[in-house]
Amino acid sequence: MKTARTPRKHSLWLYYGLSVAITVVALLTITWYVADRFRDFFIDQLEITLEARARGIAQDIEKEGIKPGEHTDRCLALQRTDPAIRVTLIDDQGIVLCDSKADDRTMENHRGRPEIIQAMNGHTGSMIRYSKTLQAVLLYVAVPLDLGQTRWVVRTALSLSSINQLLSELFNKLLLLLLVLLMIIFGVGAYVYRKINPPLEEIRLGAERFAHGRFAAKLPDYQVREIAELAAALNQMATQLDSLENLRREFVANVSHELKTPVTSIQGFAETLLEGARDNPEDLDRFLRIIARQSGRLADIIDDLLTLSRLESAPLDELLAVDRYVLRDILESCRESCRGRAEAKDIAIIVDCSGEVEVMADRSLLTQAVINLIENAVKYSPGHTTVTVSGSRVGRRVRITVADQGPGIPEHHVPRLFERFYRADKARSRRLGGTGLGLAIVKHIAGVHQGDVSVETRIGQGSTFIILLPGE
Repeated sequence: MKTARTPRKHSLWLYYGLSVAITVVALLTITWYVADRFRDFFIDQLEITLEARARGIAQDIEKEGIKPGEHTDRCLALQRTDPAIRVTLIDDQGIVLCDSKADDRTMENHRGRPEIIQAMNGHTGSMIRYSKTLQAVLLYVAVPLDLGQTRWVVRTALSLSSINQLLSELFNKLLLLLLVLLMIIFGVGAYVYRKINPPLEEIRLGAERFAHGRFAAKLPDYQVREIAELAAALNQMATQLDSLENLRREFVANVSHELKTPVTSIQGFAETLLEGARDNPEDLDRFLRIIARQSGRLADIIDDLLTLSRLESAPLDELLAVDRYVLRDILESCRESCRGRAEAKDIAIIVDCSGEVEVMADRSLLTQAVINLIENAVKYSPGHTTVTVSGSRVGRRVRITVADQGPGIPEHHVPRLFERFYRADKARSRRLGGTGLGLAIVKHIAGVHQGDVSVETRIGQGSTFIILLPGE
């Protein structure tokens, strides 16, 4: 079985080097293209100039009325051009009659020259080629000269060495500019690398620390915005992980403590029974009732833990079965579920909700949340009092309240009241059989419904727990 190949990791310098190489190639290409365009432009302009010169000389020859066979000095006297320009006069047989740069008597026949052929056919001819006479590369332009029954050719030419020199100077300047740009690019790249790589290495080491649970040392702020944002996000993550770790430790400690109490009690009374207490009917009955009560408490804790785990980890589409319900029906059902415990303390549960109020919710979870609040109210309220369960619409939201006439909750306990295993009165809560998870479950149920829960309380005047849910 073939194993998947791990992609190779590359340094930031590799990508930077590739970027620089691409930039260099691009700049060299642009430099070559610009130089080539300049060369074409100069040659086009030279062709125009040479053609104008050639036609001017042809017009002068026509005005002077020079006939074939006249002395070549007469032809040279008609030259009205820059001394740098070579002028050649060729007859219809290709014989050079005169040349401003060479002895025409030593020059070979020009009838086969491409530019001469074009001019003999009545067109302007041009050509760039090497001149054996001048030992240089020249640009030739030839124009026809009509003399009655014959056609001569006036040809002008100019060496391209000056243009090549100019282009070479231009190319050298462009290369110098390219070199300067490359130095700037390297300098900027080195500066950026020093700004990016050390912070990234520091962030990597910081992430490794966070991964190993060391959250104390936070990453510093950085000058580069994106890196600073990354460091801030990692610091925020570390803070959250630290909080979660503290919550986990606290949760484990609380779970251990809460489970240890009933387990120890069950184990102790079971051992007492095994050691002989079972022979006394009164002790047997009393110890079995204690074991049963502690077993029930243990089962309640486990059930609540499972409920919390499901609320925290299950996907919402699997957790919620949302539908539209009449709120009063749900509250009446919750009252019936809690009636037995309330009647045992002579506590009346009153439902105050219009039959027109509807709620979009998971009925099972909402029922569990309201029952938890009612059971808490009954548990902590004195006998012969009233627990009022209300439902109403507040704007576009649905408001559910459970109000008791109990002793109230000290204000310093309120911020942590919905934490798992938090008890305002630990001794009383355990004595009354609470698991310490009921309000945490209520908070999570409200949260998965995109709602929230709060409490209003005053010492000696009771407490009101409020669930706010979206109305639509």
